[in-house]
Amino acid sequence: MMRKLQWCLLPLFFVSQMGVADGGPGPYKKAAAVYRIYGGSLGDPIAPKANDKKIAISLKGAAAKELFEAIGPDKHDECTTGSGDRVRHRDDENLSCIRTKEGEYSCSFGFDLQTGKSIGGSLC
Repeated sequence: MMRKLQWCLLPLFFVSQMGVADGGPGPYKKAAAVYRIYGGSLGDPIAPKANDKKIAISLKGAAAKELFEAIGPDKHDECTTGSGDRVRHRDDENLSCIRTKEGEYSCSFGFDLQTGKSIGGSLC
């Protein structure tokens, strides 16, 4: 019985070590972020209520840069036309990232806390 168990666990050992050998996904990293919990809409926020709570999250720095690079290519954005800023977004613009002409990165996104659905985290 013990021998059978060892043979069953052996493939799991090799599979678990494959992730280590490949580098795996890496550890969680700290991120510079701010957030706001609100009710109403992003453009006209009110105090959150039991049946109306949303969160807007904004990342800056290295985390925002990694996100920006991962979601390319650049998109046309009326808010930044002619500014030298570069904009990228996904999920119907619910995830938006900007690289300023000075080289600073920020990304924003949000969630409706009642439904769990992705919503935008910033306005123009």
